[in-house]
Amino acid sequence: MPFSAPAREPLILIVDDQAANIQLLGHMLSDAGYDVMPANSGEQALARAQARRPDLVLMDMLMPGMDGFELCRRLKADPNLLEVPAIFLTAATEREFLVRAFELGAVDYITKPFVVEELLARVRTHVNLKRATEHLRLMVRERDDVTAIVAHDLKNPISNIRFAAQMLRRPSISAERHAGLVDDIVSCCDEAIEFIQRFLQRRATIERVRMLESAVVDLGQLADRAIARQQAAAEARGVRLVRGGRPLTAQGDLAALRNVLQNLIGNAIRYAPTGSCIDVQIDADRPGYARVFVMDRGPGIPQAERTKLFQRFARIAHAGTDADESLSTGLGLAIARDDIEQMGGYLWFEPRAGGGSVFAFELPLAPAAAS
Repeated sequence: MPFSAPAREPLILIVDDQAANIQLLGHMLSDAGYDVMPANSGEQALARAQARRPDLVLMDMLMPGMDGFELCRRLKADPNLLEVPAIFLTAATEREFLVRAFELGAVDYITKPFVVEELLARVRTHVNLKRATEHLRLMVRERDDVTAIVAHDLKNPISNIRFAAQMLRRPSISAERHAGLVDDIVSCCDEAIEFIQRFLQRRATIERVRMLESAVVDLGQLADRAIARQQAAAEARGVRLVRGGRPLTAQGDLAALRNVLQNLIGNAIRYAPTGSCIDVQIDADRPGYARVFVMDRGPGIPQAERTKLFQRFARIAHAGTDADESLSTGLGLAIARDDIEQMGGYLWFEPRAGGGSVFAFELPLAPAAAS
């Protein structure tokens, strides 16, 4: 079951050099369910806003030192505070300053003395507008993220279909191998359809919580299937895939683990030298956990590049390659680590002794295996 943070009450920053006004506004807003952060000067308000981003600022126009106009300008100059709506508090005699206030980015004004219903209505309107705008921005980011995830996670089965089709073109292929490649193509199509269905089911919230199911997974069968899916790609590169280690079962999500392991093997194939071997090993080096290692003899990853490995869309320069040959991590490794951690495990990289790379993950052993 996914976890979510409790909803936070909107935070209103009140800025006025008159303590009585701060107290009055504070009571009005607190009684209406808002969280209040007071400041008695522009300087104090700016510091507090930078330390704790408010949902809205109510500020007096004319104050000693940094007045409301300068505070508004400073707020709008800060990228983190640019979108925070600012409402000016003004006396009737100060209305000639309103044009300047709006030019600086204010969204509204409230006249003194305050009418409770009007003040609360304006505050509520602008807080709701701000949150609606943030929600729309999140939806846009979600749309872009969805596009990237679908493109990445569908790339592996589509690439395997392409490799298998290329192998089928060879006139010397045996009937047995022909039938096996056709089966691979059908399986990859099934895998792509399964991913689409699973993705649509999981996209239940705008935060894109990946709802993973806990089950007992046979890691040997998992590795064998992942290797079979990548066999055509490995043959096209002239690379051998070898599986070894112990027969172990772990607790995890089978579909997500398939994606993780195929991603790791696919990356290894991409940079493995012709004639080399990629080893997929299963072991239990740590009590209570099963570990899966994908080890290659590729160019390796320089020390300076390793911190970027699990960042989204980072470009990684492999040792001995130029910028044009760098690997884009896309979303694959980032999502893989997120999924493994959600299953109670961890995914990491380490250099391989003698050259190459090791990507590995560990998961809790299934209860029977752990005992």
